Amino acid sequence: MEFPARGGRRGRNAGQNGVAAAVQGRSCLHLHLLCGVAVILSMGAGSARAQQLAEDGSILLDVVSVEARRYGEDALSVPISLSVVSGAQLESERVSVMEDLSDRVPNLLIPNYGDDPRTAQPIIRGIGTLSTMLSPDNSTAPTIIDGVPMPAFAANAQLLDIGQVEVLRGPQGTLFGRNSTGGAINVISVLPDGKPGGMLITEVGTDSALKGEMSFGGAITDTLYSRFSARYQRRGAYVTNDHPGADDIGAMDVGAFKSSWRWLPSLGTEIRVTAGYEKYNGDTGYPYLLRDNNAYQQTPVFERDLMYLTVNGSHDFEHFTLKTVTGVTYYDIYNWTDNSDGYVNSATFGAYGMPVPVSAYTFDGDYNVTGQRETQLYQEVRLQSLENALTKWVLGGVISYNDFTENVYGSSSMSASINGTRDVNLKGTSAALFFDVAQPFAERFEIGFGMRYTHDRKSIDATYLSNGFPGTVAAYAQDAARNFDLLSGRLSLSYKLTDDSLIYASLNRGTKAGGYPRFTGNAAIGEPEQGYDATTVWAYELGTKARIRETGTSFSAALFYNDVSDEAIFGYDALTASFPIENFDLKTYGVEGEVQQELAHGFGLSAGFALTHAEITGVPLNSVLPATVGNEVPNVPLWSGNIRLTYQGQTGFMGFDAARLNGYLAYRYVGERAGDTANTFDLDPQHIIDARLGVKTGRMEVYAYGENLVGELLEQQGANMTGSINSVLVSRGRVLGLGVATTF
Repeated sequence: MEFPARGGRRGRNAGQNGVAAAVQGRSCLHLHLLCGVAVILSMGAGSARAQQLAEDGSILLDVVSVEARRYGEDALSVPISLSVVSGAQLESERVSVMEDLSDRVPNLLIPNYGDDPRTAQPIIRGIGTLSTMLSPDNSTAPTIIDGVPMPAFAANAQLLDIGQVEVLRGPQGTLFGRNSTGGAINVISVLPDGKPGGMLITEVGTDSALKGEMSFGGAITDTLYSRFSARYQRRGAYVTNDHPGADDIGAMDVGAFKSSWRWLPSLGTEIRVTAGYEKYNGDTGYPYLLRDNNAYQQTPVFERDLMYLTVNGSHDFEHFTLKTVTGVTYYDIYNWTDNSDGYVNSATFGAYGMPVPVSAYTFDGDYNVTGQRETQLYQEVRLQSLENALTKWVLGGVISYNDFTENVYGSSSMSASINGTRDVNLKGTSAALFFDVAQPFAERFEIGFGMRYTHDRKSIDATYLSNGFPGTVAAYAQDAARNFDLLSGRLSLSYKLTDDSLIYASLNRGTKAGGYPRFTGNAAIGEPEQGYDATTVWAYELGTKARIRETGTSFSAALFYNDVSDEAIFGYDALTASFPIENFDLKTYGVEGEVQQELAHGFGLSAGFALTHAEITGVPLNSVLPATVGNEVPNVPLWSGNIRLTYQGQTGFMGFDAARLNGYLAYRYVGERAGDTANTFDLDPQHIIDARLGVKTGRMEVYAYGENLVGELLEQQGANMTGSINSVLVSRGRVLGLGVATTF
């Protein structure tokens, strides 16, 4: 059985596909959280602002307002380890998608599977999707856009017209729910304010890089404001492909549009609406490579259409505020991948004493065709304290519904579980009640307490039809459901040493529902998917934050310990060429910190580090996956960090006395980390240098930029095939370019 290529510029390679289903299993990153002390010092654009002096000579540092507890407050007052990236930083440092944040935020890693936007899932403090996604609601650090949690396969969207991103570390299930056992990424769009104006950006660079972006806004009436933005971005291939007649791998282009509206019908009432759409086309889809080698596979195809709508309403009553959040999300994904990279398979079978030439994998008919669609409906209603209330409180409820469908046809010469046609429908309904209270006492103390009860129901309706591969049943069907009752909560105690310094301690319980996998590997042998169990995290944190006005310094640091029970892992068993799911226990602990320092003459310095130790502490009985207690967790470095130097100042550049020079130079380090759950090999450390230098005169700026100036392809994921034969997924190397930005 053969599926025709769906539309698109890559449809000409009718047999294309990149190691999809087989590699999904091989990338079975078992929960092995290797410790990480990540201290990433917070971003440069904030450091680049001009210093302002108070009457007493101290430096006036910006006060950053965050919504980590669902209401606006000074970040210094929140007893949570968090990092804030402003809209100005996103723009000046060219942060386009969620995974770019990992270069700027401590203890946040967002590795991807060959630029596949579905798979760029966050790992925070060593807790994350350490293998391929079990199901589209199996994330541990959700992306929340304007109050609505995105489905996991829609989380890595374009950061377009964003006012602020807040990365919250540690379980956030009490207020954000949606499986946020590792943390949460809260994305807040630019708020339309009625002021007329806009921006145009054009970039061109090596690797066929091209970018065009625009945004503008203004007032429609005295009470109705709007904004509109659009972006197109293109990159060329970066993985050399030796397969005859196939293109190199890694090319992509994406177009995105966004519209935001704000209506103020009366005093104390506000309604905000945001609608977004993006279209992604790329040569992506699990293109695993033999380590330090080119590819030998038919070029994969990946297409994703993503749409979302959020509606936020707010009305102030005499004693409280009513807030509502409504969201609709839909995506449609098409992926065609080659299941057999010639170099990987030739080396693997050669290690077993079965020499198979690379040429045997030329148009060999091993491929997967996958279609995925999901609709999410989300509704939240909450009551909360007024902005100026002494006691802060939130009381709310959430109802959500997810309907996910995956249709797959696979053909493989090696694994029975990949062959045949699978149609899977996963549905999830969730209802939750939550509250949170922050009560000041004894002048400078505050105690915080919150809880959330969630009832989730997960169902699977799956069918399988064999293509005649030996060892498979002719047909199979499964129709089942599971219910989960979950309790999350938090307790915190904080003390303000001064108006500009805070120490705190917190205890958090995070929970994540179990469910059913989207890949029904057991169906080929006529057995049902038992699913995976719910996950529980007990998290302990001790932290401090401060601003030192006299020196222009701000910093934060935290010690953390996470005890995780029954984290579900999707893995690859080489002996049976199957993909079992098992629940493991693990622990992670370490220290992280951020520092930001204003320097003289327009310079700023920021830095951060993280030390995170993560290990497996429990393996299920009769486990078939290659892991033992004490192993390190894959893809979690012991050390990571960055340092960033920024500059913004006036200069007489080329005779323009009013010209302003600005720029930054940033270095990011990610240490060695285990490549697989058995710890058979380590992924190489990463050394990433980014830079930007611009000159602005009036409303126009011309700039040059460089990404990953070291130039090496970065190992993102790994899988051990056998013995010393390892395969990896890599991300893009060096890109140099020029840009022009104009405001109006």
